[in-house]
Amino acid sequence: MKTVIKNEEDREHYKGVKEEASLKTELHVGERVYSLLLEPAFKAEWDLLYEACAWCTVFQSRVFVETWYKVFKEEYLPILVTATHEGHLVGVLAMALPRTSVDDHEDLLKAGRIVGAGQYDAEYQCWLSDAEYGEAFIKAALRSIIRKYPGCDIHFRYLPPATPLNWAEADPYWRNKVVLQAVQRPLMAMGSPEFPKLFKKPEFKNKVNRLRRLGNLSFEVVTDKSYFEKILPELVVQYDFRQGAMFNKNQFSDNPPKTEFLLAIFEKKLLHVSVLKVNEELMAAIVAVAGKGWVHLGGINTHTPYQANYYSPGFVHFIMLGKQLADSGVEVFDLTPGGDAYKERLATDHDQVYEMVIPGSTISGAKRRIRRHLYNRLVQAGKRPMSVELAIRKKAYLLKARLKSAINPRHAMATLFRLRSSEKKPSVGTPAELRYADGSIQVQENDLKHLLAYKPTKHDLTRWEFLEAAMRSLETGKCCYTWCDDGQLQACAWLSSSETVSLKQALPKGSSVLELTYYCKAIKRMVPAFLIEAARLVRQQRGTPVYFVDNGHGTIYLDNVSN
Repeated sequence: MKTVIKNEEDREHYKGVKEEASLKTELHVGERVYSLLLEPAFKAEWDLLYEACAWCTVFQSRVFVETWYKVFKEEYLPILVTATHEGHLVGVLAMALPRTSVDDHEDLLKAGRIVGAGQYDAEYQCWLSDAEYGEAFIKAALRSIIRKYPGCDIHFRYLPPATPLNWAEADPYWRNKVVLQAVQRPLMAMGSPEFPKLFKKPEFKNKVNRLRRLGNLSFEVVTDKSYFEKILPELVVQYDFRQGAMFNKNQFSDNPPKTEFLLAIFEKKLLHVSVLKVNEELMAAIVAVAGKGWVHLGGINTHTPYQANYYSPGFVHFIMLGKQLADSGVEVFDLTPGGDAYKERLATDHDQVYEMVIPGSTISGAKRRIRRHLYNRLVQAGKRPMSVELAIRKKAYLLKARLKSAINPRHAMATLFRLRSSEKKPSVGTPAELRYADGSIQVQENDLKHLLAYKPTKHDLTRWEFLEAAMRSLETGKCCYTWCDDGQLQACAWLSSSETVSLKQALPKGSSVLELTYYCKAIKRMVPAFLIEAARLVRQQRGTPVYFVDNGHGTIYLDNVSN
């Protein structure tokens, strides 16, 4: 039967169908993917297609995808769509589905979210092809995935600017199935006239001078794997601490293969790792993914929280890294989307990337379109959508925690009593139990691993609040003393000077004050011993009288510690 073309939309759709039909498209899942990746000819063709593709990023390289598939084999089912034309590979789409969504035969158990290979480890997710087959291939690839796994959302985190997307609007079949969201991306472009101005910022010069007064300041690019392995645990702790405080996320502790993955792609020369040090102490580090003349922020971006407000080691490191990248011939340092204020301070240019979702259901599609509408309205109002979303998520999280706590009437009354009594200034006392120490307690100063080991009961401060308060205190220069046992924080006290603590009875000028902010209920009888050990550390370091004050648990300890 002859096809009747009634209008331009029909013409576009019919053209697309013909183009798709000219391709031999195959869907590979699970072990078939791993087998295909063992074939030298296929690997060579993928590498050639990657080099020729005008819009792809390093995250679509075979080496990156293959490594991620192997490391996360237990967590994700690999989905690979390939297309050939006259025997030549012209299209590759690498995706993944959580294994919790499929059975042992790789058939769908429940609707899940199909993501680009790399998930959150890949900032950009797109397909490999060329200008001739780019649109036809992705349409054919999506059809094959939808047939195999109906009802699943298909999510591309960010599509690079040059990705062919005309089909999503022009093809009537896909127009109502695809939800596209444009997102601004900040860039540090080495060829921009704004780039040299970064090094002339007064703030940068001031912070560098402050760091130099601490000792020998050095910026280094890490190329030795053994050294990277040595410093990675410390970087992971710093990163998880900051992520926990800001977003209530535990990127590495909740996802152990992530560390293995970073080590694997470091060995394959896909990482650019740099550190900022003072007297060999790590002040800041960036673990970024590099390829095709670009370096993409991701992996790890961290700095020590200690007095960070004064020294700003992260800011200094970014600018020093920019200079090193320019000197080594890198074209662009991609600061990645997100709208973070610090990225805007560093950006010389901006472009636009796209989040793309093919919803698996009508409800999912409606939610996505509402989300897009709200996002656009917030941007128009000059607000950062991610900040608004985070604020809402945090309020919901805290409300849920408060409701759980309020279920216990006795706790509610105790909380009310503490709120009222906290208005009174604590008085000085010398309880006898503070005269005795316990040498078995190992107290550490400013130990982030200890702080991360905080495990609240439902009546304690939430983990998010605890870590956030700890980070803010460390950033302003406060010191904390902690005791951790069997992987759990047992007690925490913060050090202040007598001038900053409000007391009825004046303390000697220059005295140090330890404020007990948390202890695990099971070790209550050992709290005095913990405080004595903490005080000994303070005396060794500062040589000042030490007093104790506990505002957090209804009992006040305040005692001068003698030698």
